[in-house]
Amino acid sequence: MADPDERLFDSDDDDLANFTFQGAARQGEQDEPRPFDLADVPSSVDAEDALPQTEILEALFLSQDGERSAGRTWEQTKVQTINLSALARTFKKGDRATAINLLHRRSVLRFDDDLCYDNEDEMLAWDASNHFLDFCLVVGGSVGLHAMLPNKVVDHTFSIALNLCLPARLFRPKFGKLGFDPTGCMLAIGTGPSCEYWLAFCPQESLDDLDIANSVPLLSAKQHGDTRLSASHFRMAVMFLAYALSKNPNLAIYVMHHYGTDDDLSAWRIKDVSNIYSQATWNLRLADLQELNATIASDWEEWVAEAPRAWKQDGWLLSRAPVGITCRYGQNQPIATATDQAHALEAKNWHAERAYAHIRYVSVAIATDISCLRVKRWEEVPNEDIIGQHGVVYDSPDPDVREEVDLDLLPHRDPHTRRENNIYEENGRRIPRLHGKSRRSTRPCGLLVNLETISELFSSYIPDHPDAAIDEDAYAGEQGSTPSVSVYPQAFLRKMGHIQCDAVLPHFAPFISDIRRATSRRPRIVDFDDDQPLADEYGIFGETVDGTLGVPPVVIPSACQFYNELSHRIRPSAALHDVQQGRITSALAGAYGNAATKITHNTRVRECKMSLPHQKYDNKIGLDDVPRALRLENIYIIQCDSIKPEKRNGMSIYKDIIVPLARAWSHPNIFQVLRPHICVFASQAFPQVYQWMTFGITSLLERLWSHLLPVLEAGNKPRHEVIELCSVLERALAYAHTGNARVIASKLMRPLWLVQSLLEQGLPTFSPTVRLTSSISNPIAISSSDWPTSDNLNVPAIASKRSQVLTYGNDHFEASVSAYKAGFHIELSINKLSPHVFLQYSTQDRHCIVIALVALRSYIADVKTLVATAIKKECSTEGKDVDMDVDGPGPNRDKERLKSLQKWLACDHPLGYKDKAYEHLLRAVVVDPNDFSDGLPNSSKEKLSVHDFAVRICAMTRVESPSSVAAPLILTAPSTAVFRIAYARMLKYAPPNSPAAAEKCIQRAYIIAANNLQIQHIPWHMSNPGARGRPSRKAVHNSWVNLGKSSILEPASSTTGRHASRPVDLAAEAAKKAQASDARAPWAVESITLQSLPDFFARDCLPDEFTMDNIECSGDAMLTEIYEWVFANFDREKPVHKIALLAGIYFSQMLPDVFWDVKDKPSASQMAGERLATSAVRSMPWKPNKGTRKGSTWRAMFIPMVAAYIISVYERGSPLRDYYATKKAFPGTWNAKNSAKGIGSFNLVRMGLAKAKSTRIFKGGVPLTDWLLLTNEELAAKHRELMGFLQDRQYGPFKIAVAFFGLDKAVELGATTGTYTNHPAMSSIALKKRPAPESDSDSDVEIIEEVPQKKQRR
Repeated sequence: MADPDERLFDSDDDDLANFTFQGAARQGEQDEPRPFDLADVPSSVDAEDALPQTEILEALFLSQDGERSAGRTWEQTKVQTINLSALARTFKKGDRATAINLLHRRSVLRFDDDLCYDNEDEMLAWDASNHFLDFCLVVGGSVGLHAMLPNKVVDHTFSIALNLCLPARLFRPKFGKLGFDPTGCMLAIGTGPSCEYWLAFCPQESLDDLDIANSVPLLSAKQHGDTRLSASHFRMAVMFLAYALSKNPNLAIYVMHHYGTDDDLSAWRIKDVSNIYSQATWNLRLADLQELNATIASDWEEWVAEAPRAWKQDGWLLSRAPVGITCRYGQNQPIATATDQAHALEAKNWHAERAYAHIRYVSVAIATDISCLRVKRWEEVPNEDIIGQHGVVYDSPDPDVREEVDLDLLPHRDPHTRRENNIYEENGRRIPRLHGKSRRSTRPCGLLVNLETISELFSSYIPDHPDAAIDEDAYAGEQGSTPSVSVYPQAFLRKMGHIQCDAVLPHFAPFISDIRRATSRRPRIVDFDDDQPLADEYGIFGETVDGTLGVPPVVIPSACQFYNELSHRIRPSAALHDVQQGRITSALAGAYGNAATKITHNTRVRECKMSLPHQKYDNKIGLDDVPRALRLENIYIIQCDSIKPEKRNGMSIYKDIIVPLARAWSHPNIFQVLRPHICVFASQAFPQVYQWMTFGITSLLERLWSHLLPVLEAGNKPRHEVIELCSVLERALAYAHTGNARVIASKLMRPLWLVQSLLEQGLPTFSPTVRLTSSISNPIAISSSDWPTSDNLNVPAIASKRSQVLTYGNDHFEASVSAYKAGFHIELSINKLSPHVFLQYSTQDRHCIVIALVALRSYIADVKTLVATAIKKECSTEGKDVDMDVDGPGPNRDKERLKSLQKWLACDHPLGYKDKAYEHLLRAVVVDPNDFSDGLPNSSKEKLSVHDFAVRICAMTRVESPSSVAAPLILTAPSTAVFRIAYARMLKYAPPNSPAAAEKCIQRAYIIAANNLQIQHIPWHMSNPGARGRPSRKAVHNSWVNLGKSSILEPASSTTGRHASRPVDLAAEAAKKAQASDARAPWAVESITLQSLPDFFARDCLPDEFTMDNIECSGDAMLTEIYEWVFANFDREKPVHKIALLAGIYFSQMLPDVFWDVKDKPSASQMAGERLATSAVRSMPWKPNKGTRKGSTWRAMFIPMVAAYIISVYERGSPLRDYYATKKAFPGTWNAKNSAKGIGSFNLVRMGLAKAKSTRIFKGGVPLTDWLLLTNEELAAKHRELMGFLQDRQYGPFKIAVAFFGLDKAVELGATTGTYTNHPAMSSIALKKRPAPESDSDSDVEIIEEVPQKKQRR
């Protein structure tokens, strides 16, 4: 099936002009050719919350294998041992019940000797004679198509298919070298003989300067972005190619206007000026390709020079040049064959393939298959046969220490160890002296890598070599960094599998050094003081002179991967592995689709009915001759500019570079150090071990499918939990076959114990919360109360999203009538109501509020999408794609808008004021900065309340007789469908006796939820006064309405009208103005003065500081429980709660003066009785602590801590009072935490919120014994007093300070901070009643002047 983005455009080329390239996977991407890479997984199982691959390697060394005491937690569950042979018997008997039951046990695998052999077993015959070319990337060295041209004058069989309809194809190679950054410059132009052809628009500087090209990171560094051309650059490239092709008289291609009919690329179609798109592909003969190459090389600069100025504005066309690139991968072609005839023929083929004089880089993946056969016996090879074939033989591969051997004096075996006495030929390769005999039916062993030990091999000592010490590049390649090894366990074996590394084994260094010495040219260095003529090959006009670093290395080792060859049969690429597609999950989830997805859903169901994915895998490996060898694949980069001129041809490159690199694996210096790290499975155990180890998972999948197929056929929907568990099973199965951590959805699989079990023990284990049964009826289940969630609002952990989105589209997952994600969230919230949220409401109301939160969260996400899409479109010019790189060159205003958009999208509450969300949105939406002072655009000048918002939501989404969808809802957005689902669900919890009462209940839930999410403004429709027809009611990004009708007058001291000059930052001022006039807007104590507190204290929302995030509980369970209870039960209607909040705000303003000095402590006689003791404490001066206590000046912490202390002490139902009821004391951690901050009974008395009984109050005293709480009547009186002060906007804030801290401290606070206006008469009283201190007094209290002046903040 062809990729839909790569089809022939059968109408016109408008689609080509308007391409937008997203980083997300596209449907059909699995059909694109791509290199075999262990790190690849299909997009359908690529988890958003995947584990890092490094965690698998770490788990090999951090886990502990051993028995633990029984229990329900993972750590306490007993570990049991199970033999591989037992799993084999279970599979062969088809005992699914036993296999499923094993999934509830923590099991560690033990290997049987007859199924897994010692790699030093003397009956194992090893072979490394088969070599393959798996990947080849060729980059031209100059302008033109040299990489595509064969090294031939004529070839009647040559033909390529030129295809210019591939703008969306990504350049996918992950290894190799280009010599430039491929971001935004790669164009796929067709296919040739087993090749992909690309035209790279390479930076001119990389072509001109070899040092610049060589300094560019390798593709494996993954430092490049999207490789595709932008829409405008693609049009330019096609027009140039059409021009070049039109100059060939043998091709029926014409161009009427070389640069189109207008400088604006979007104003015309390519089909209007050329017939290049009159057919899907153009077949080019060798002569046609040669002429096209010549035209590109000769005409490019002139064509660019004459191009319209508008085309060159961004500098791209002026700084680029077209260079041909070819890419082949996955061909698995044999190379370096043993016979001389085949070897010579292959060398000729390489020579004829292309002229390497015009090639800069060749990147190749050279693979060698290590195979192993268990023989029945060994037969000695006659000595005369060895001498006849090899001549002189030696006792060592090392030429520095070896000696010639007389075979007649050296027995074939060591008489003591019975091991073969090895001998070696001239080039150091081992000569077999024993020949293994086995039955014809004997199959090779299966080989994997020992993951525990293999990483040691990449840092081991390199054997002595004459040049190894000076050839540093031969060790670690171009990067010279410590090798990074990634491990991919196979078949749940944990310690056995495949590996990938960003370097080759260091043992290859001597071989690479030999190749470099034999093939590297001499340095091109010019001595301008020497009159001698230069050699022809080093002419400064024909070649670039080498820099101070000398000749770049001919061969650079880049990376390697070791994997079983079976992967090429069952997984030619990551996207084509049957068990990695998530097919069963998508078949089940399709039941939540609509008519648009029905065909796809039926197809998925039909596929699974025919055979399940793992059954297809079983069929593939059912043959006896499946490959079992271990494939060792090294990636090398050949830098052709460094090769000797006489060797810069295909024949020499093949003979002198490719063949030696391929045959190096069989050299004793490499193979002997590698063999101890190879795991050997008996032929009857591999690849069957995959089936044995995964039998429990596959049995569950089969039972699950058999149970749910009738449900699907009846048109019903499986439960969300079952679909997610199916996805978990399929992901676990995919992990068994790939070992890739990207398939692990950690947020769901970790609580189910799968992450721990797969990483720490190998075999999967489910937690006891997952119920497994061997019956077909409901084989796997989990209670809603046990489902993993991400926060207190029960957002469910989901593993199936990628599978659903890629199969049915995002609307299926987010926006369909059944909206899978929202439906699951709502159902889970209903069945698993959090015990920590909205506790002040009834259970029925809490259900409705949580459902409303789900819907409004979806709405906020859609608003963000609406705004982001529109602003990106507005900031694009002339069809040019705009990315989020806002720091690059371009129109300043557009860059500023995009930067503000990024900041707004990152806000936790984007529709509120917190974190400058309003200001960021304003800067992004409003085009002209001069309009910032007007705030968000509101063309209708309307202003709504949050109640109006809730009424509109209900009216448009009710079950019966809904009104048409209009602003503020977004008609085509997912949230509209979610609102409909939410309304239907909330009806179950609303009053059933009256539809009106039910709707009011739902409206109330939306109001509470909107307040919780801080939704202060919403998108609105544009007004259209005077226009004909029905006015539009569509929600747009550039019209907004505020949800806060202000009930508060501006303070008299407002500076709004005080300054005649325009504010410097209009957006910031507009944000402040909007927030000040919004009765629902959030507010922060740090951003206001106490003088304006009456205006804010009456708002619906609490100050930003009043949050548990500002309190550090250090993991203490008791502290956490107390504080969580306070925040969950805070009620603004309760007098003590209002007093507590007010006290916390004022207390924070006193910092650091919240302690007392021991010299001020009254005598015992002054503390006699409750009244005197309380009066004495209240008259104590407020002083700072003499010591330095961390956090004693952070106001944001004291506001919630003080309020929480007061509420916890006064509320009889609080966890603190529950603790006191049994212990007759407060928890030690509670006392320690609060007393360190000056929070406790002493300051409670000092602020007039408690009463002292004795001097023990100075040490805290016994709660409710040495100090007492206010009575209900006293508390009510205190509430009336404080709330009365709040009504006095002029001096009320000052009077509250007097009530809490006394007159002296209140006056001092007002005079020194200016946070409120002191009462003149009361200030005078404070001055007169205090004598001036002595000159040597060390009192910390300042003298207050008679006429206090408000000091400015600094």
